[in-house]
Amino acid sequence: MMLNFLPALTLAAALTAGPALAQTSPQTSQAPQPAPYVSPDGYRDQRPLPTLDPNDPKSRDAWLQARGEAYRRAPDSAQTEQELRTTQALNDEIAAQNALADKADEAARLDHDAAVARYQVELRQTQERARAEAEATRAAQNQYDRDYAAWRDQVQRCQSGDRSACAAPAPRPR
Repeated sequence: MMLNFLPALTLAAALTAGPALAQTSPQTSQAPQPAPYVSPDGYRDQRPLPTLDPNDPKSRDAWLQARGEAYRRAPDSAQTEQELRTTQALNDEIAAQNALADKADEAARLDHDAAVARYQVELRQTQERARAEAEATRAAQNQYDRDYAAWRDQVQRCQSGDRSACAAPAPRPR
């Protein structure tokens, strides 16, 4: 009976291990694929930008030109009267908005400074209150320790036979 079971077991093991061995064996028919080619962005200049010196107009122009931007102010003589009026109106509007933003920034700065001052005052008051409470707690603890020591002394004298210590009232905590 055992002889029939052994070949069946061997056959089952071989059938089960076959697909696993096929998956783990190295495959020589496929070569590794190279990474796909990625071209550089044709819309972006790949050269590094020159250093920008904000105080040098030529440096700023070179930087803007390297970025693909260029701004050349046309002389006023090249502009029509309408263009000059429109430009002046836009400049005035921008200046007014900037002035309004400056006023809002100044108001916000003043509000912030006032809030910081209030915080500093509140912080000092809280620290003073905490110091005073700590000092009061220390004073109360010291008084308690003195009263407790006096009571222990009175109890010890009473237990040692001093009748006057037994008759005296116990020290009262304050």
